[in-house]
Amino acid sequence: MALWGAVGPVYNTAVEPAERGIHVHARQRVGGQKDIDETFEAVELAVSRDLFNEEQVLVTAETAVAYYISRFLGRAVVGLFCPECHTPHLDSDWFAVKPHRTHLCHGCNRLFRLDTKQISNPLEMMRHQLRAIGGDAKTTRARGRVDITQAAYPGGLQIWASNPALLWTSPRSEKEGIHVHGWRNSSGRGMPKLDGTFGHVRIDGIDLDEEQLKVFMAQNALIYLKGKVVSLGCPSCGEVLFDRGEAAFRPKCDHVCSGCGAEFSTPGRRQRVVSNPFVDTVKALKAAANSRGT
Repeated sequence: MALWGAVGPVYNTAVEPAERGIHVHARQRVGGQKDIDETFEAVELAVSRDLFNEEQVLVTAETAVAYYISRFLGRAVVGLFCPECHTPHLDSDWFAVKPHRTHLCHGCNRLFRLDTKQISNPLEMMRHQLRAIGGDAKTTRARGRVDITQAAYPGGLQIWASNPALLWTSPRSEKEGIHVHGWRNSSGRGMPKLDGTFGHVRIDGIDLDEEQLKVFMAQNALIYLKGKVVSLGCPSCGEVLFDRGEAAFRPKCDHVCSGCGAEFSTPGRRQRVVSNPFVDTVKALKAAANSRGT
C-alpha cells in the first residue's frame, strides 16, 4: 500500500478532472494488479499498536498537501496542540512555507504564541503510527525516457513531478522523476494507456525540465501564489529568471538576474511575483496542442 498527497498536475488536457486529496495504491501481492488506484478527500487507516489495541489514523487532503509543501522546502515540521482546546494544529498554504511563532487555532479561533518559529502538521505526530504498518519510501531515480506527441493521445495528457509517499509498505523502491498519464481513446475515460514515471520526458519536441516542474507543481498547490507565478526575462541579458528554494515562494517586486547580476523590477505595475521558466514550457505545450488540434 502507498499513500500520497495528490497535488494537481502541472499540465492537464485530459477529460478526467485534476485530482486533489489522498491518492491510494493498494495491491494484495507484490507486483500484482492494483486493487485500489483512486484519490479520496480523506483516508482512515486502522493501525495495530499491539495484539490488543488498534488506533484510527485520519489523513485529510489539506493535511497531506500542506505536509508535502513543507517537506518539499525541507522545513522542520512539528506536531502542536492548541494550549486552550487541545486541538491538533495544522499550518497550511503560506503558513506551511514560513515558520512562525503566532498560530491561530482552527478549533477555538484563539491565537497562541511560541518561543520559537515552527510549522505544525498533525501528520508529523502520526509518523510513528504510520511506520507501524510501513515506513518511509525508499526512492530510486527513474531511468526511463519517453518521447511522445500529444496527437498520439487524443484523450489528453496529465503531468506531475513525483513526490515522496506519506506511507509506503511495498518492498520495492518508489521511483523519482516525472509522472505521465496519457489516454489514447478520444473519450479520455477509464485507465490511461500511458501511466509511468520517467527520468526524461519530451513532448512534441519540448524537453521538460524536472527541477522547474517540481517547483511549479508546489507553487500551484499554494493559494497565495495564484496569479503570481510568471516567467521573467532579464532586460539586460534576456536570461529567464528561475527563483529557487525559498525565493520561489516569496513574491517580490525587485529581482536579480542569476546570469549577469543585473537588478530589475517586475515590468508594469510593481506587482510581487516569482519567476519560473516552466510557465513558458506550459505555454509551448498548449501551443503545440492547438497547432495539431488536440
